[in-house]
Amino acid sequence: MEQWLTRRGDLALRLMGLVLLMVAGAALHWLYALHVPPQSAGLLAYGLGAVTYVGASSGAALVILGRHLFDEVAVSARWGR
Repeated sequence: MEQWLTRRGDLALRLMGLVLLMVAGAALHWLYALHVPPQSAGLLAYGLGAVTYVGASSGAALVILGRHLFDEVAVSARWGR
């Protein structure tokens, strides 16, 4: 975990986020190019949609937060164990 707390680790996390955003963009482009008619989406369309969603969500989190993704958060005593 300590390797991600350096400046080089932060840059690596942000670059991985950019790669995930590019993968999501490519999957979205491919999904759009399929021209799937309504009510007839198959497994490929759902798979591309899932790849787009997961790649865009995690990629955006990595690009925005970088190494701060692993910061500890104070939790109240009620929720802490």
